[in-house]
Amino acid sequence: MTKIRLLLVDDHEVVRLGMRAAFELEPDITIVGEASNGAEVIAKVGVLDPQVILMDVRMEKVNGIEACREIKNLAPHIAILMITSFTDEEAMTASIMAGASGYLLKNVSRAELLKAIRAVASGQSLLDPNEHKRTVARLIAQDKQLTPTMGEELTDREREVLGLVARGYTNKQIAEKLIVSEKTARNHVSHILEKLGLARRSEAAAFAVEHKIVPPREWPDKQ
Repeated sequence: MTKIRLLLVDDHEVVRLGMRAAFELEPDITIVGEASNGAEVIAKVGVLDPQVILMDVRMEKVNGIEACREIKNLAPHIAILMITSFTDEEAMTASIMAGASGYLLKNVSRAELLKAIRAVASGQSLLDPNEHKRTVARLIAQDKQLTPTMGEELTDREREVLGLVARGYTNKQIAEKLIVSEKTARNHVSHILEKLGLARRSEAAAFAVEHKIVPPREWPDKQ
């Protein structure tokens, strides 16, 4: 029997231990490793080769949505289940745009969680069709509101920075890529959020993906 290779990602060790206890006795699941933040899981994906990643949305350094986006760029075959303690429409929207296969609350039962893992491992999506429709409608509304002024609002440099944000770059990595100070990179991101009327990097990233604002193809992936 081929086992589902599962990678657990959460910034709380106790939560990871609980997840491990919930899965390690299942005959069709093998836990290939753990990570405590988005940056760590991105670094481990190539080595551990998971089939499914169960990942917390809110984490320090690199959050789950940014990590999801980067992992799907690197390894689109990996199914990612986002899990969180809070109902958040914006996080749901950003997760869909990042390529997640599902979005669950942490109060889900063990049986439901196992069912979800097996479903996404087989290629299914757990995103509620009605929720997906609402998300698409929300993005269309954003498009109608923001697109007409976008060219006037953002400078060429800000478009460049926004594209890097969409790729999951941190302020430090943006600074290194563009050969500027980290403070300058941080200011660019703040100005972008202000101009677009957005509150979070994940929202800016979702906006950038929707409007195809991405770094030129000839740019190499960050190391």
